[in-house]
Amino acid sequence: MKIHSILKHFSSTAVRNLAVCGLLAGTLTASDVYADPGLRSVFDRPAASTSGAAPKSFIHGDQAFRVVNASGYQSGAGSNQVATVGHLPESAAEGSVIQTSCHSCGTSCGGACGSSYGGGYGGGFAGGYGDYSAMNLNGEYGSCGVACKPYWYIRGEAVYMELNSSDRSTFSRNFALDEFDFEFAPRITVGSVPDCVHGWEASFVGPLEWDMAASLANPAGGINTLLAPGAPIVAADLSTFNDSVFQSQDYHAEYWSFEANKTLVGWEVAKILFGARYIDYDELYNYNSQDAGGNRGLLRSDVENSLFGLQVGMDLLYPVSCHGSIDFRGRAGGYLNFAESDTRLFNAGSTVVAAIDEDTELAGVFEVGAGYSYALGEMLTLRAGFEVWYIAGLATATDQISPVVTTNFGRSIQMDDDIFVTGLTGSAQFKF
Repeated sequence: MKIHSILKHFSSTAVRNLAVCGLLAGTLTASDVYADPGLRSVFDRPAASTSGAAPKSFIHGDQAFRVVNASGYQSGAGSNQVATVGHLPESAAEGSVIQTSCHSCGTSCGGACGSSYGGGYGGGFAGGYGDYSAMNLNGEYGSCGVACKPYWYIRGEAVYMELNSSDRSTFSRNFALDEFDFEFAPRITVGSVPDCVHGWEASFVGPLEWDMAASLANPAGGINTLLAPGAPIVAADLSTFNDSVFQSQDYHAEYWSFEANKTLVGWEVAKILFGARYIDYDELYNYNSQDAGGNRGLLRSDVENSLFGLQVGMDLLYPVSCHGSIDFRGRAGGYLNFAESDTRLFNAGSTVVAAIDEDTELAGVFEVGAGYSYALGEMLTLRAGFEVWYIAGLATATDQISPVVTTNFGRSIQMDDDIFVTGLTGSAQFKF
C-alpha cells in the first residue's frame, strides 16, 4: 500500500505552502505598513479603490501573485472529513479524522492473524517466517495478519514400536518366553485448516502385531508345568502338562487406533487438538503340551479390549535453524474399555475349564514424543523422532490365568493391567 507515501507527499506540500504564506504575510505586512498606513492587514477585505489602482500583488521568483481576501472563499460543507484507513463509520462527526483497525484477529480478520510459520502446521519453510501482519501508515506492523489461503496436509509415518513384556510370565517349569520385538506399522494423518487457525484432522495407526514363541522337546520326557490343581480340579486333569515330551508357548498382541480431532493452530508453532478416539488392543496366549502317549493339552487365553473415549493433545514446534525445528507431541485421554475374555483348558481330549466373561472399566491413554523436522520446501517436510505410549486399565491374556487351576479359572475378567509401547517414528508431510 502507498498510503504512507501519499500522506508524506501531502505533509511536505503543506509545509511548503505554509512557508510561502508566512513569507507572504511577513513581506506584505512590512511593505504595506510603510506604503499604506490605512491598510491594517493583508487579510482584511480591501476597500474599493478610488484611484483606479490595480489590486496589490507580490512577486515570488518570476511569478506575480494577486492578493485577495481569503474570507470570500468558503470550502464545501463536509469536504474536510478525511479517513486515513478503513471504512468511515456512519456515526463519525463531520470534520473528524477517522482511523480504523482490525481490533480483533478473531472477529475482524477471520482468524488470519500472525505469521505463516513454516514446517509445522501448514506454513512455508521450517524455521522461515512468512508475512506476519499488514503494515500500518507509520511503516509498522499491525496486529492483524494477511489472510491466508486454506490448505490441506497429508502425513505418512512409519512407527517402529516395541511392546514392553517385562511382566509376561511363563507356565512351563523348564523354559520361558523371551520378549516382543520391534514391529513396523503405518500411521496416516489427513487434515485441513481453512483459515490458518481452526481446522480438523483424522489419524489411523496400525495394525501393530507383536509375536513371541518358544518351545522345548525331550523324547525322554521330564518337561513339567507350573500349573497345579485346586479343588475340585485333580492332578489327573493336568496329566498332559507333567512329564511331557514336548511343550510350546506363544504370545500374540495386536494394536490399532483411529481418531478424529478439532485443531487450533497458533502462529504455526503450536497446535492444540481435542476429539474422539477408538483403540483396539487384543492379546492371545497359547500353552501346548504333549505326553509320551501322544495325548495333548492346551491352555488358551484370549482377550479383546475396545476403548472408546475423548482426548486432548498438543504439538509444539521450536525452530533451531532456517529450515529445521525440534518438536514435542503429547496426548492424554479418558476411555471406557469394553473388554471380553475367553479362557479354556483342555487335557487329553477333555474340557477342564471353559470360562467367558466381559466387563466395562475406565482406562487412560497417555502418549509423549519428540523429534526433529526439516522442511525441503513449502510442500514437503521430513521428520524423525521417538514416542512412548502408556495404556492403563486393560485386560491382558496372562492376567486371566494363574498357576492354581480351579473351576473359577478365568470366570471373572481382570482389567487392572497396563502396557508400555516405545519406539521410533519417521514421517513425510505434504501440504497443498
